[in-house]
Amino acid sequence: MRLHELVARLDQYLDTRAIPDSDRALNGLQVDNGDAEVRSVAVAVDACQAVIDEAVAKRADLLIVHHGLFWGGLEPLTGRAYRRIGALLRGGVALYSSHLPLDRHPDVGNNALLARRLGIPILGSWGDYKGAPI
Repeated sequence: MRLHELVARLDQYLDTRAIPDSDRALNGLQVDNGDAEVRSVAVAVDACQAVIDEAVAKRADLLIVHHGLFWGGLEPLTGRAYRRIGALLRGGVALYSSHLPLDRHPDVGNNALLARRLGIPILGSWGDYKGAPI
């Protein structure tokens, strides 16, 4: 499947555009790879350098993370930001991030999976963020 088709499916499944989040979350595709064919996907919590390096080493076409690259806001592409983005670009690895859309998803969300794994029944949401139940 091509990257942009997979991203469209992820956006729809996670309801990415409808779920409010921090302006710095930048949910969705954060780094493109030219709409390459996606044959291998890596998944992690954070887009830290070690995770990115491992995704490149494993020849992943797409890295899906909970916490993306831009939590610090706009910054020059130097130092740590340059190393992370440079490694993704050189390795041909696209990056997709999903923060609150993933947290709140009733089937694959972090909270739902943890509750099910612990045998805790899910009785509803516990709060909301900008009107969206979590």
